Amino acid sequence: MWLTLLWVVIGLGLAGSFLGQWQRMRQIPRLTSPCLPPDPPLISILIPARNEERGIGRCVQGALAQRYPHIEVIVVDDGSTDRTPAILADLAVTDTRLRIITGKPLPPGWVGKCHACQQASSAASGEWLLFLDADTAPAPDLVAALLCHALSTNGDMVTIFPFLELKTWSERLILPPFVALIVSIFPFERLAKPDVRPEEVLANGQCIFVRRSAYEAIGGHGAVRAEVLEDVRLGQCLRAAGFTVRGAIGMEYLAVRMYTNVAEVIEGLMKNASAGSRSGGRRSWIGMSVLLAQAYGPLLLMSGGWFTGGWAGSLVALVGILSWLIGLLFWGTLYQRFYRLNPLHAVLWPVGLLMYLLIAGYGILRVRLGQGVVWKGRRYVG
Repeated sequence: MWLTLLWVVIGLGLAGSFLGQWQRMRQIPRLTSPCLPPDPPLISILIPARNEERGIGRCVQGALAQRYPHIEVIVVDDGSTDRTPAILADLAVTDTRLRIITGKPLPPGWVGKCHACQQASSAASGEWLLFLDADTAPAPDLVAALLCHALSTNGDMVTIFPFLELKTWSERLILPPFVALIVSIFPFERLAKPDVRPEEVLANGQCIFVRRSAYEAIGGHGAVRAEVLEDVRLGQCLRAAGFTVRGAIGMEYLAVRMYTNVAEVIEGLMKNASAGSRSGGRRSWIGMSVLLAQAYGPLLLMSGGWFTGGWAGSLVALVGILSWLIGLLFWGTLYQRFYRLNPLHAVLWPVGLLMYLLIAGYGILRVRLGQGVVWKGRRYVG
């Protein structure tokens, strides 16, 4: 009797956890509509690029197509060995607002992206700095919307969740659970709270809009020079120094294609997981545990109730079915609203979560064994 009651309570708790997560996601603000202040400041769009021939053209063209009237675009070619330099040279001929900088050799103690971003910021003249990843596609009103959001919320940094383009089976299966883990670790909805702690702050390096004076006050990317997850640490350093960090959903203003095949998914997520396990600390393990419980707890309740039999087993199985259906509804809604995909992808959510955890675990193990992980042709061992 008491054991049955315990399992029922666990099942109802799982169902309630889905509702709680949905409520949290509804509290994340959307990026403010674009506006133009009376005296528009110069905004520097800074793009680090290393072997980005697939997307650099789309990214730079989107940056140059901004409706905001006062921008400069600076791209740092960080030792590319593909067609990236040639593509950038062709683009520079067509627009004088675009400056191409050949990156300097990577000094000891620096992560490649941090070094490229620091070089870009040193060459920039803007009052605000917008760091964009080279695989992003900015909409024409991105800069104006970011500036308006920063001014209206008194933010020193604004970071957004863009629209994540998922085209192959590996992207659709594995990346949504990966994003869900990030949301479960970092309370994105709390960024605007005055009592938000530095360790709670998340910044997304795909799009970081920061007041230059605040950025320079902490030493820029030099403050996080050795960090693989430099975006998260940059936001946390800003908050620790007393500056304000704001976050929003900006799917209408920015799209990103992180990976294009299963090999890229594995390599990229191994790198993120090995660094993220340290950055998230205990919250990482709690977040993983919650997601695993949501994905497999209902299945265990259903199978346990089936084998137990009787009215008690039927009750446990019924609660398991209820929590499973709520989970399917939740995951399906995420796929439909945030990824514009068929909600039936939700059926494979537990499989995708398990695959992500296997990739993450392997990446963490390699780092612990001193073998490191490889990203963009560079090996990171810590």
